[in-house]
Amino acid sequence: MKNSSNKIDVRLESIRILRKVDEKDVLAQELVEERCQQTNVSRRDKHLLLELVNGITRHRLSLDTILSFFSKIPPQKIEPWLLYALRLGIYQMIFLDKIPHSAAVNTSVELVKNLIRRPDAARFANAILRAVDRTIKNKYSVNHKNVNQQKLLYKKENVWCEFSEPIFPDPGENLTSYIAKNYSHPEWLIKRWLTRYGIDKTIEICKANNHIPTLSLRINHNKTSINEFASLLEQNGILARVIDNNALIINKSVVSDIPGFSNGLFSVQDITSMKVGTFLIAETPTAGAITLLDMCAAPGGKTTHIAEIIQNKGSIYALDISLKRLHRVKENCQRLGIKNITIICCDASEGKIPFRGKFDRVLADVPCSNTGVLSRRVEARWRITEKNIKQLAALQYSLLKTGSTMLKQDGILVYSTCSIEPEENQEVVQKFLKNEPQFYLDKEDCYSPEINKGDGGYMARIRKRNLGW
Repeated sequence: MKNSSNKIDVRLESIRILRKVDEKDVLAQELVEERCQQTNVSRRDKHLLLELVNGITRHRLSLDTILSFFSKIPPQKIEPWLLYALRLGIYQMIFLDKIPHSAAVNTSVELVKNLIRRPDAARFANAILRAVDRTIKNKYSVNHKNVNQQKLLYKKENVWCEFSEPIFPDPGENLTSYIAKNYSHPEWLIKRWLTRYGIDKTIEICKANNHIPTLSLRINHNKTSINEFASLLEQNGILARVIDNNALIINKSVVSDIPGFSNGLFSVQDITSMKVGTFLIAETPTAGAITLLDMCAAPGGKTTHIAEIIQNKGSIYALDISLKRLHRVKENCQRLGIKNITIICCDASEGKIPFRGKFDRVLADVPCSNTGVLSRRVEARWRITEKNIKQLAALQYSLLKTGSTMLKQDGILVYSTCSIEPEENQEVVQKFLKNEPQFYLDKEDCYSPEINKGDGGYMARIRKRNLGW
């Protein structure tokens, strides 16, 4: 039930959510949506709440690097509410153009007073934030080629924040640390990307991960057309860029601002993710008769897209281990008018699928590290470890192997991730093909995250040979 009040303290809510994201296995975006549903929050406040939560999470290491320059106490030893309030104040001064620095300082100090109720904590916050404020020389620097790189923080394409002090590491002495702290990524991840991609591409990936992602919409052709929907958006003052006959990109960040969602006219899906459905349904001569298994279906973006491609014909079985997440698949099917999907809660790992029959198509869109979608999954970069990647690769191989046992001869299996790590992508597929000679690789595509061009990810189309037995 929604609170009758239409006002919330956005900055207080933001640090409450930030603390929950750090202490529990929850998603920042979902917590923001949940809180806004509980309260009659204005659109303006919702946009600001999203900006603060996502931005502070993305830029956490950069904010802590700035904080460390001025504080004798390292961030990990600062009590939580004080740390979150300091990050909030620094973020607002550097990244939010419409908020005066004085307001950014004062609101953070007031939060410390209310949450900690110790004068020394408020004095500490005030001193640190005012020191940061004095050191910001130019928060819109564009002519920075002759400026010491240690005095620059990347904000967005061609725009940097220039400080009067050398806050960041010397790239000549420790390039990995410089990139990690300036572009706010874990050092171990930067180290592996530098080895694989080199300096320029690593930095471009980091920039894309810190960029506020565009909102791409997949049109439901069972209910509308691209031209009709684009016209509806125009009537509501929403600018849109048509990508193809199925998708467009808009200048909004909140789905509730877009007309037609509850009526099932569109789904939110990245353009790279949309490629998986067409990759799977390649060369389908009799779409009406197709049987398809989606092994890790929730929340249903790819599943419902496939249903739309085959025009609600055939049979799709959507599996997932999470009953809660499968509820979202059911809700999406109802909203989009999809009737050919059967939803089943089960563990799809090796040997555990409850089917005797075989399928024409199998999709294994497996759990992964999310390194291709760090701009959207803002908390993921701080949760994954190198050990996680190795553990995920074992699970991914298990799911791929199980999916292969459910495939008819001449069938197609697509293995996909939203990762850019070879251990989760090419190496899993190569290991499978080496151990299962009755299958062969038909095609594979790799995508790196790029600003305004879609998420990163991987997909491999694997075929089962017709041995004539």
